[in-house]
This record gives sequence, C-alpha cells and structure tokens, in this order.
Amino acid sequence: MKIHDKYILSSFWKNIFLGLLAFTTIYLTVDFNEKIDDFIDHSATVFQVVSYYFFETPWIILLVLPVAVLLGTVFSLGKLSRDNEVTALISSGIPLVRIAMPLILSAFLISVFSIGFNEIIVPCTNHRAEEILHVDIEKIGDRSTSRFKKNLHYQGKNNMTYYAEKYDTKLKALTNVIVQEYNGSHLKTRVDAKKGFWNGTMWVFIDGVSRSFSNNEESTERFSRLSMPKLEVKPSDLARKEMEPEEMNFVQLKEYIDKIKRQGGSINKYRVDLYFKFSFPFTSLLFTIIGTALSASKRKPSMATGFGLTLLISFTYYGILRLGQAFGKSGVIHPLIGAWSGNIIFLVLGGFLLYKANK
Repeated sequence: MKIHDKYILSSFWKNIFLGLLAFTTIYLTVDFNEKIDDFIDHSATVFQVVSYYFFETPWIILLVLPVAVLLGTVFSLGKLSRDNEVTALISSGIPLVRIAMPLILSAFLISVFSIGFNEIIVPCTNHRAEEILHVDIEKIGDRSTSRFKKNLHYQGKNNMTYYAEKYDTKLKALTNVIVQEYNGSHLKTRVDAKKGFWNGTMWVFIDGVSRSFSNNEESTERFSRLSMPKLEVKPSDLARKEMEPEEMNFVQLKEYIDKIKRQGGSINKYRVDLYFKFSFPFTSLLFTIIGTALSASKRKPSMATGFGLTLLISFTYYGILRLGQAFGKSGVIHPLIGAWSGNIIFLVLGGFLLYKANK
C-alpha cells in the first residue's frame, strides 16, 4: 500500500465514523421526538426507552451507513481536490480510478460486512426492540404468548383465507370469523359466523351464514351450528408467533415465503424484502463510486457543497428505492427488479460519471 493510499484511507474512515455518529444521532433525535407522546402516555421508564433505542440502533446504523460512506468519500476526495492533490496525482500518471481504489475496496468490504450484520445482528435486535415497545411500554402483550390475538389474518392451504376479530388462544375460540375459499381469483365459498371453537378434532361455527358462488349465482344458507371438518388449519397454526420481514434472516424469510406459496398466498411483498436483504448493503459501494466522480470534478466542491450533495444523492436514492419496492410488492414489476431498481439506476449513473471524470 502506497503512502497516498494510507493518507486517503485515514481521512476516509475518520469521516465515515463522524458521519455515522452524526446521522445516527439525528435519526434517534427525530424518532424520539415522534414517539415521546407515546412514551409519556404509557408511562415508560427511562430504562425502557434507553433499552428500546439500544436495540433499535443496529438497524439505524445499517440504514445510515451508506450515507456516512458517501459523506466520507465526498469529504476525503473533495479536500484532496481543493488542495490540488488529486490534480498532482493524476499529473504524475495515476488515474482517478487508481486514486479512489482504496475507497472502492473499503466500500466493498463495508457492503459485505453489512450483509452479515443484516443477517446475524439486525433481525435479533429488531425483534427485541419491537418487544420492548409493544410489550414492556405499550403493554399490548407478547406476540408469542398473548392469550388474545386481534384482527387475525391467516392464509391457509387450498386457497383458504381466515379472518377473526379476536382469537382466544387458551379457549381456542374465534369471534366474528370469516372463512373464504377461492378458485383461482374467484371466490368459491364464504362462511361468516359470530363464534367458532375447536372441539378437539375440528372447528365448529355458531350462528352464521354459508354462501356458495357458482356461474354468477349465489346460494345462501343460515345455520345455528356448523361443523367444518374440511378446514385443515389447527389452533396451533393460528396461535403461532408472527414475525415481520425485518425480524427474520434470509433463511427464515425464504422458508416463510415457501410456506405462503404452498398455501396459495401472494408472495410478491416478501420476495421484495428477501431480495432487498442483498441489494441494500451494496449501496455503500455505489455511493462511493458516485462520490468519487463528483468529488474529483473540476469545480472542487466545498465542505458545504459536499454535505449538500450527500443529502441530495441520499434522498434521491432512497426515493427511487422505495418506489421500486412499492412497484415490486404490488406486482407492477418483478420483485427482483423492484428490490434492485435503485442499485441498477445508480450503478449506471455512477459508472457514467466516473468514466467522464476519469477522462
């Protein structure tokens, strides 16, 4: 490693650390101001609030790390450019890509680290943060042990969907339950009941109506008691703990997607989240390429301009990223394209800018 590589890297890592500290602090401050009323209303203790943000911080670090890397790139190379050191290096026969190579390699290592960090640390800490917020502070109850589950939705086998206003996991009883069976995209049967309970071998519905749909005709039959031996869903299925994609690692999320697919449910949303686990960590590498091209421009950006460029690029990227995710989850575009759209656009943009700057 040459002397100028060490010089650039020392400035790069120092600026990353400062940027990470600054952006994490800003995020925590904004989030705390948004949640402070909720904390006060539920009489949260200082220990609970501190614990919540302690476990929330790894996810925040993962989110703002690419911005900190971009800031480190812009500030480090921007200073060299303002001091005409970049010009001197290029004049001595060192191309811009070679000057920035230590930063690009460092950004690649940061991206690889982010993948592991997002797989091993973030799901666990996100899960714990949600438990502190909902169980310890809001007193909603543990999602895995709470007796009552409200607004229960469940995607069952054979194109069956289940909804209940409330489910008592101890009594194995449903309140205001709706069971729908689909034939492709067409509703085949629907059963509405005020009550439902598990008698040990099957579900029994009380006081409701059963509807069948065929050839644009509907047949209706009211019942006071209806046994449902064909329902394959068990009480243990309905009582199972539900986790958000952010609380699952890649393997867990893929298994969850396979389960929903077998049951005939929509998987676009979860496939986007699955692909996103690998697309987002490489944002740091993309930002470094773009930051290199912009920092080495002939205009020699000031510190204020560099900070402004960092925010502009970050907001633009995250906007495109969210738009791609929304289109992917809704099925407008393929989930893989939805998760990688921001990276694809910025890779093309960064490659073009770096090519122009290197000429």
